[in-house]
Amino acid sequence: MLVLIIACVVITLALATFGYLTKTEQQILRERIQTHAATVTQSQTAVEKEMAAPFTARVVMPFLRRLSGVADRFTSSGAIQSADEQLEAAAHPYGLGAKEFVGLRVLSIAVFTPAGLAAATFFHASLLLRAASLILLIFIGFIMPDYLLGRAVTERQARVRRALPDTLDLLTVSVEAGLGLDAAVQKVVEKLKNPLSDELRTALQEMRIGKMRMDALRDAAKRTRVAEFTSFVAAVYQADQLGVSISNVLRVQSQSLRSQRAQRARESAAKLPVKILFPLVFFIFPALFIVTLGPGVIQTGKALGLLGGK
Repeated sequence: MLVLIIACVVITLALATFGYLTKTEQQILRERIQTHAATVTQSQTAVEKEMAAPFTARVVMPFLRRLSGVADRFTSSGAIQSADEQLEAAAHPYGLGAKEFVGLRVLSIAVFTPAGLAAATFFHASLLLRAASLILLIFIGFIMPDYLLGRAVTERQARVRRALPDTLDLLTVSVEAGLGLDAAVQKVVEKLKNPLSDELRTALQEMRIGKMRMDALRDAAKRTRVAEFTSFVAAVYQADQLGVSISNVLRVQSQSLRSQRAQRARESAAKLPVKILFPLVFFIFPALFIVTLGPGVIQTGKALGLLGGK
């Protein structure tokens, strides 16, 4: 009898546990609906994230990468590496990479070539002039991206040169106040906002992940391709190797850069008369001649006409 009671209790507990753990049809349905809703929400979130990205990242960059695939067979690895170095010196404007830049070059040629064909078709001139206009527009389409990239590199290098003396002054003050060179560079990154501070920020990030300080600074100088910054990095390296005081090196470098900036300003001032000669001769002098000599010429013509009439 006792065995029967125990068996009944065990069977009851087993059935109760099985009933508790077994999901009803409504529970299964509810879980499926929740899973589907979570999946839809995740997909909507992914779509929203993609739509929140800029138009250039969503449409323009993939389109340029597809165009670069057309020119891959005609573009050498050296040309792609050169474009990548130029883009690095320009801080990758608009997020362009080497592939996107090659695609932009293809797009530029594809835009200017129909313009050249249209000009050759509707330009009423000799065949030679039509062919010259077509070749000229195709050439403009080919060199336009490189020209714009070169302008961006030159402008950024000029901004780095302008920021270098102030950066060295702040580095000198920070080091003389007792900070180490890395802490002084961190202070420069916090206080200044310019292309040079951006490169120093990148160098600091590289140092934090294990790169040697001089290697990180050399890479920054290689990216900027500014001779003054390269000389500064070389001077810091020599001071580090020889045990010379960094503050003295920074002070000498700052004074040297300021004297170089003053020399460049004097050089630009000396070139100004030569540069202004062309607009002066072709635009300003003719207007002055018309204003000053025009009335006299008119009066002389009238007088000669009266004398001839008599």
